Amino acid sequence: MKKIMNVLYRVLAVVVMFVGQVVAVMAQQPTHYPDEHEPIPPTLINILIYIGGPILLFVIYYYYRKWEKKKASANARTTADRKAEAKEEGKD
Repeated sequence: MKKIMNVLYRVLAVVVMFVGQVVAVMAQQPTHYPDEHEPIPPTLINILIYIGGPILLFVIYYYYRKWEKKKASANARTTADRKAEAKEEGKD
């Protein structure tokens, strides 16, 4: 009897999982689409958002990476200098 109950609980858990997945999938389906399928008009705001925005993000990312590399190389030089000083102090 205990084995049968364990199997029933597992089957019930799988059914509940599938029902939950169906609800989640159905909630993501759009109920309607807009009637007009026209391209975005080239206004100043649209140009700034869709063209200027990605270019600005790329430039910021480029200079951020450049700054990080410069900082990392400065830290590496500092660490190497400290090791060299420690060796010199050890010799004296």
